Amino acid sequence: MHNQTEDLGSALAIRAEYRQAQSRAARLRLLVDTGQELTRLDPVAMRARVLERACAFLAMDHGVLIEWDAEAQVKIASSQGSAGKLKDLNFFAAGGIDVHAWLKHAMAASPTSLQVQLVGSDGAPFGLLFLANTVNIPAPDVEDVESLQLLATLLAAHLENDRLLMTLRAREQTMSDLVHRLFSAQEDERKRMAYDLHDGLAQKLAGLHQRLQGFAGSCPRMPEALDADLKAILALAQHCVGEGRQLISGLRPTVLDDFGLQPAVNKEADRLREAGVDVHWNADTDARLPNSVEIALFRIAQEAINNILKHSRASRVTFALEAAKGQASLRIDDDGEGFVMGRSLDTEGDRRLGMAAMRERANFLDGSFKCDSQPGSGTKLHVVVPFALDGSAYE
Repeated sequence: MHNQTEDLGSALAIRAEYRQAQSRAARLRLLVDTGQELTRLDPVAMRARVLERACAFLAMDHGVLIEWDAEAQVKIASSQGSAGKLKDLNFFAAGGIDVHAWLKHAMAASPTSLQVQLVGSDGAPFGLLFLANTVNIPAPDVEDVESLQLLATLLAAHLENDRLLMTLRAREQTMSDLVHRLFSAQEDERKRMAYDLHDGLAQKLAGLHQRLQGFAGSCPRMPEALDADLKAILALAQHCVGEGRQLISGLRPTVLDDFGLQPAVNKEADRLREAGVDVHWNADTDARLPNSVEIALFRIAQEAINNILKHSRASRVTFALEAAKGQASLRIDDDGEGFVMGRSLDTEGDRRLGMAAMRERANFLDGSFKCDSQPGSGTKLHVVVPFALDGSAYE
């Protein structure tokens, strides 16, 4: 015969093990489900969801998530429960109280409570899950508290990642603003230098060339050697005048100010024609665009032409410029050697820096920059920049 006492003991032991297994499964589900949810939620929803799950898991009827700054000043980041139960907890935080004083008041208002810290990667706590109940309930066991601590760790990691991401975005925005200010300052300086050179050195060189021409025309016949020297001096003076005009055009092309983007880009493309490259225009526009748009697209075209001359060995380049429905579009396609997209600056430094500068100029005006290239298949650039239909740029 079986001993009934032993059978009863075995049944109770099995039931206890079953309940423990259920409890462990519930803890595991809490952590897994919450961990999956947090990846899809924004920081505000993250806090609310973790607090809601923590209260439900430990059968607490209200709770708050508090966070504090470097001076330990508390703010309520999320709350769970009825307004009446949360009144005291929220009131303390609203007064700018520090975390130690808040905890003292909170524990006095809610004698049945549980606290779990949110700890950052540096080991310093920056928040606290405070769960409470209006009636006395049994204290949670060690495994429940450990599960709640893991839940708080999950939330802390996600919140810290979000803070780091926000910091990174702020730094990127600062860098972008600095680059934009640099571009603006660069354009202002180029414009000033171009006007200074035009009104100063370029005028003097042109005057020198004219005086030399006049001197050569009025000079009596000279020996052949002196005549050759004079002709060489005249050619050098003429070359200096040409270089001066080229330098001024590179700094701030007057054709851009006087006639607009398409004539300015076409004039810049003369460098390609001089190198034996066929230049074609598929579509063009003579409409005047906002000054900032014309400058940005001209500089992008200028850099693209530099890259073609330096790297591509192209025989044909096609330009397309369009302006319609509040967008200016510039395409530059070449049939050159192309290159492997995604290489580091170490392998193609100046080309990559040029691409980065073109992209930044487009981003400066909330535009887009695309580059498509493959070895042996040429390179295609496409820039789109928005502008207001009244003629002003979006800034």
